Amino acid sequence: MSESVVKANAVSKIYKVYSRPADRFLELFGGKRRHHEFPALQDISFELAAGEGLGIVGENGAGKSTLLKILSGVTTQTSGEIEVRGKVASILELGSGFHPDFTGRQNIRLNAAMLGLDEAELEARIPEIIEFSELGDFIDQPVKVYSTGMSMRLGFAIATQVEPEVLVIDEALSVGDGYFQKKCMDRMTEFTNHGGTLLFCSHAMYYVSSFCQRALWMRKGRIERLGPAADVVREYENFLLEKGGEAIEVDPEDEGPGEVERPGVGRITDVVLSGGKPGESTEDPRVFRYGDPLELEITWQTADPRVPFHVAVGIDRIDSVQVASFSTWKEGGDPFEGRADYRLRLSLHELPIVKGEFTVFVYLMDERGLHPYDLRIVRRAFVVHGDEYEIGLTRISHRWVRADVEVG
Repeated sequence: MSESVVKANAVSKIYKVYSRPADRFLELFGGKRRHHEFPALQDISFELAAGEGLGIVGENGAGKSTLLKILSGVTTQTSGEIEVRGKVASILELGSGFHPDFTGRQNIRLNAAMLGLDEAELEARIPEIIEFSELGDFIDQPVKVYSTGMSMRLGFAIATQVEPEVLVIDEALSVGDGYFQKKCMDRMTEFTNHGGTLLFCSHAMYYVSSFCQRALWMRKGRIERLGPAADVVREYENFLLEKGGEAIEVDPEDEGPGEVERPGVGRITDVVLSGGKPGESTEDPRVFRYGDPLELEITWQTADPRVPFHVAVGIDRIDSVQVASFSTWKEGGDPFEGRADYRLRLSLHELPIVKGEFTVFVYLMDERGLHPYDLRIVRRAFVVHGDEYEIGLTRISHRWVRADVEVG
């Protein structure tokens, strides 16, 4: 690993919690303790190299935001050491760092000055920041009239255009339209590809796996697991499943955007499942048996034939167990482009499932297979029945070989 850009060594943060505001004053002058301590962080240690992305995952209240605030310099740790080399730009709570009575343009100047840009650098960057934010005439309106999506646009534009060495993002992409989310994701990819260091907190595990080489799972203020992103995300998802479906945190990003938000992106128009037999009623799922062929036909449209697309399909059991996934980009296909209307078929020659009821997810993705333009969910899409009860979900090709037979 190259030289570390971010180091955290045994970092802890203890908050004093008071039952009443007056207790703080009485404790200060009366000498009697009137608070209890809440350990938001306990003994957090890790290192991060230039060009590396670290995803931070965990349930609400795990300490993720507290850690990012310390790394951003918004607050300080109670004990331990933090070392961050280079300029740090952060997007924490939406609107944080903005003066509500200042205009967007004035807040650009304020934030850029806080990040250490001199006047010449500032004048050169302002047009680029405004252009990236796409706020138009609102750039000269007070920030207090901005929507959450507009605040996110301005914050992301500032944070990425000032060319920091370290970029800290705390759930900022959970708001705003799909078009601008893709624009932000492309910028984050460009940032890390050019050697920037990213700390990215999100409940959307797909994004964590896509942007980050490693992930840190936090639980009750401590590190539960630190390692390769794919391994940590898998363990964290298993943990949520074990807690039960009612406890699983559902993030809007996990569901994906519904309708197209503006011209230039695509919209799924139909998903048709064929094969097997129709259910007993129109509301019942199609019925398959092990080994039956299954075909899924997907149609979509775009207002701009120049926009490239990939397609992904996921099959989940109704209890949210992920069974299988298929994607045109992972299988080496070129993006679909050059048309306004598309029709694509996914064919499974032999369904390897022995039983269960299943939901089908169809994603319309960008050219990198990173950002979902649209999502169609076909709930109770199909069911698999058999002549007899079988243990398990699938049949695996195998053979039995006797090992107790003597030779010779």
